[in-house]
Amino acid sequence: MIDTREDLVRALQEAGELEQGLMIQYLFGAFSLKTREKEGLSPEQTSLVRDWKATILRVAQEEMGHLGTVCNLLSAVGAPPHFNRPNFPKSTSYYPFPFDLVPFGDDFLYRIQVFELPRGAPLPPRHMCGPHAAPARALADAAIVPDPLVYDRVGSLYVQIAEAFKRIPERQLFIGPTKSQDDNAWSVPLDIRRVYDRATTSAAINDIIKDGEGTHVNSPSSHFARFSRIRRNYVEAGCFDAARAVVTNPATKKRRDSDGTANLIENQDTAAVCDLFNGAYFWTLTLLLLYFSRAGETDAQRTELKQAAQRTMSVAIRPIAEILTECPFSRPDDPRRAGPSFELPGDVYLAPDPGARWTMVMERLDAIVSRCRELAKIAPRLGPIGDTMGYMRRSLARVIRES
Repeated sequence: MIDTREDLVRALQEAGELEQGLMIQYLFGAFSLKTREKEGLSPEQTSLVRDWKATILRVAQEEMGHLGTVCNLLSAVGAPPHFNRPNFPKSTSYYPFPFDLVPFGDDFLYRIQVFELPRGAPLPPRHMCGPHAAPARALADAAIVPDPLVYDRVGSLYVQIAEAFKRIPERQLFIGPTKSQDDNAWSVPLDIRRVYDRATTSAAINDIIKDGEGTHVNSPSSHFARFSRIRRNYVEAGCFDAARAVVTNPATKKRRDSDGTANLIENQDTAAVCDLFNGAYFWTLTLLLLYFSRAGETDAQRTELKQAAQRTMSVAIRPIAEILTECPFSRPDDPRRAGPSFELPGDVYLAPDPGARWTMVMERLDAIVSRCRELAKIAPRLGPIGDTMGYMRRSLARVIRES
């Protein structure tokens, strides 16, 4: 039972890690998809793949919105935002398989259906493309006689969180400043909910549950319904080879907080590009941590932080991830491709001094810009990405000087 502030904070932190973990797995599958007819797709297949990718990316954006709402809930009870999580692959007690980075295919589609399975609904078929479709990891033993309750854990976690907000006295619980919270004013609507009392908290949590994590009713717009349509369309189209030959769980280093076996990228140039991606991802999480923390930043600075995070996602994270799905995993004659590993080198943190925070933010951005330009000889598309990030640096520097 969650009946103290500390228990509630820990539960919300766990919810945030789950939301980020789900979002990353969806992004990985979407980025692995082929994009051009010259990759062997027919015009009809290209159209299907384009629609599937857009749907998966939209659900990933909604998971980002859930993570933002969790940050608001943490702020409301006086706790800081939480953007830390374990590296992949990672075992979890919530599902009959670990959290893995898996390319698009029947195994990926089965997984994401299970992630969003409505409470009380039967498991989807394990294989819909025939026995030749090998899983990325050995999942069969875990899925032969599954305990349906295991799929209800994330929804149950949110239900317990909602009950805790009702159980703990309202005046005692809501001690955080509302000015630290965010709303839905993003370039892509994320449906982030502000919370400041029991009523708004209940509405925010119900919104998350309704999207897929534990809902009793499978509405057409739920995550499960959308993923089920993709899987059905995929089977009807013949389970064609829609993804690049991306390896499962790519990584540049063995991480201590990962409890599975990652595929360490053997091509040194590709590993360097992947390190760049991880730096941009870590920097974006740092921006979001600073944005949701609000420790003396002006409105202009917070606006620039939000814009910088949004721009980095679109002009750096997505294109570098897609570049990586075309980079060799090993030797040039090896058909395997790498992919974005979303590795975190350690905790996402902020310096206690506001001035030091900005210095560290700018240092990390300078490193990203410099590395993009250095690696342009490997992947020419990285040059313009570095230029765009350089423009972003000037905007950030301006609001820092004006404070």
